[in-house]
Order: sequence, then structure tokens, then C-alpha cells
Amino acid sequence: MDLIKNFYDLNGYFLPIDVISSAMAEETAFKIEKISKKPNTKIKHPWNLQAHLLANWIYDICVLPKVLDSVESVIGPNILIQSADIFVKPPQAKNHINWHQDANYWGLKPFELVTGWIALTDVFPQNGCMNYLPKSHLNNKINHIETFDKNSDLTRGQQIDLNIDKNKVISVILKAGQMSLHHCLLAHGSGPNITSNYRIGVAVRYLPTYVKQTDGPPISMILARGEDTYNHFEKNKIPKGDFDKFTIAEHDKAMTPHMLSNYATS
Repeated sequence: MDLIKNFYDLNGYFLPIDVISSAMAEETAFKIEKISKKPNTKIKHPWNLQAHLLANWIYDICVLPKVLDSVESVIGPNILIQSADIFVKPPQAKNHINWHQDANYWGLKPFELVTGWIALTDVFPQNGCMNYLPKSHLNNKINHIETFDKNSDLTRGQQIDLNIDKNKVISVILKAGQMSLHHCLLAHGSGPNITSNYRIGVAVRYLPTYVKQTDGPPISMILARGEDTYNHFEKNKIPKGDFDKFTIAEHDKAMTPHMLSNYATS
């Protein structure tokens, strides 16, 4: 695990990490593809954001030992989950993700949130895998411009105000069942899926319990591992069901404060 931390601290990311079986990834991707084609109409907010509150099978992936062991190696043993956001890129679609820093959305300090991006399908340049700008996490927070790009999967089309040197960019190529870790200050983005198959992944946001919220509507958390002696955040209920009335109510409670930001702060 020291290998992960040393590389992560220097470069702002680490990959690949084998976390779930290809069979589990395929099964989960199939469920998500089905939901994306016909979302539950009882859900008031975007179902793909804070999705770990809606279904036990999504939450269970977020807390798998192999996942949390890797996260612990970079942020320590006391781990909160802020959100699990599902990204679905349909075949031959135009949607993409602008270059951005995750820390741009949330008033959380210190900047020690890490995203575990779990591939549920193979991801590669042609189907819109992420791209990282190594060491950009050392630049601290960079100004973002809200483009409201209609083809952006970001809520407000946020885009980093920085010239990206394409020669320094690396493609985040993962097999289904593998995970990458990236720092919340690392600049990253992704292109469209020009293939004939769905590209699906889940981005889980983890942070150490000592982090505080300094700005924005209240964010709630789930304690995934260890103990929380700080109690800076209200805690969500761990989902027991699968898109049922109880999990939908918990999702609604967590998401409602973030409606005015178009969920950019959730």
C-alpha cells in the first residue's frame, strides 16, 4: 500500500487497482444500463448522483474491502463516503466531461477528498475514458468557468481555466472491475463515447473524518470505515433496499439542499 500512497502523493492519482470481479462488474453495468433507459419516476432528483443511497447493491461496491483498503492507504483509516455518482455514456453519444477539479464543487477543507473511479465496463479512449493531468493537484484550486455546455455531463459545464498540455495527459484505461484513485485537485476530463457499446463507471467520493465543510448547502455522509470522532456532518442511512420508498426518501433528504446549485454541490 505504500506504493499506492507514494505514487499518489507525487502524481495525484494511482491505477489500476483490481477491486471487483468482471462478472460482478458486468452484472452491475447491466442493471445500471437498464435504469438509465427507464429511470424510476418516483425519484425527485438525478438518480445517478448520490446513487449509493438508493440501492444496497450500489452501496456494497463502495465499501468492498479491496476498495476501502486502497482508499485507506492514501487518506487513513477513518473514511466517510460523500457520494457515489454514476456516469453512463451511451453508444455514439456526444456527452463528455470538461476538464475540471472535483474540489471546485464542494466547500470541503482541507483538500483531501479522493475519488475512487470504478469501471463497470472496459474504459479506453474510444469510449470516453477519463484523462488525467499528472501533478496538477500540486497547483491547489484553479479557477473554473461555467460553460453550461449542453453536452457536458457536469451539472453546470464547469471547465478549468487552464491551458492543458496534451503531451502531458495520460488516459485512464481500465478493465471492468478495476479502479483508479485521483485527488480532488487533480485536473481531469473525458471525451465522448464513439463506440457501439455503453461505457459505465461509478465515481465514489471518500474523505477523512477530520475534513470540514466551509461553504455551501449541507452535505451529508456515511461512515464507511473506522470511527468519526469529529462529527462534522449529518449521517445518511445505509440503504437496505433497492430503489424502494425508504431509500428514495433518504436520497431526497440528502439531495434537496443542493437543488439550487443544480446539484453541483451535492
